[in-house]
Amino acid sequence: MKKTGKILFIVAFVTIILFACAPLAKKTFLGTNHQTTTKKVKKLKKKTPHKVTWGYPFERLYHKNIKFKSGQKFGETDILRRPDKKSYFHDGYDFGFSEVGHSPVLAVHEGTVHKVKYRPGMGLYVWIISKDGYVEIYQEGFLSITDIYVKKGQHVKLGQKIGKLTGSHIHLGVTKTDKHYIDKHGDPCGNWWKNNDTWLNPMKIIEDNIAEAKKDK
Repeated sequence: MKKTGKILFIVAFVTIILFACAPLAKKTFLGTNHQTTTKKVKKLKKKTPHKVTWGYPFERLYHKNIKFKSGQKFGETDILRRPDKKSYFHDGYDFGFSEVGHSPVLAVHEGTVHKVKYRPGMGLYVWIISKDGYVEIYQEGFLSITDIYVKKGQHVKLGQKIGKLTGSHIHLGVTKTDKHYIDKHGDPCGNWWKNNDTWLNPMKIIEDNIAEAKKDK
């Protein structure tokens, strides 16, 4: 009898212990199960906004929609460019004083001034080479060397004043770094009458860049 009572006591004691520990065991089990089944949420990477790296050569172009004439635009125009070769190809973009005024000429792209020089047919010009391989030529619009504010070796930023339009227009030429845009005299006017992809459309490059940046806002 005593032995039976002792067994019952032990059974009762074990039952109490198990009952008391049940909540803790359940919590531990569920916690472990939850950890193994929960998926890690990946952080979404923020899209890097498109940076404006090109701009207009004149402030007025940001505020006024100017319709340039065919002869001022890039590409095949209705103006005979080179009678001896029968070329109608215009290798740049002309910004006339009647549209933009005799106002400051702004750098359309960041770069380093490679040369400031006078060349017949180009007049005084500013030749800038950019780190990304683009080349910008500002020509025909400076009547005096004092109309140019930059010098060889100087780094210029986008929108910086590089001179002032004092002539009838500024011709802006844009190309990529290769030998085909440099003539035998070392001036940046090689293939200026040939439509062979040496020269690029400045306004398209500028406006595409600005439009892309606006989309990301």
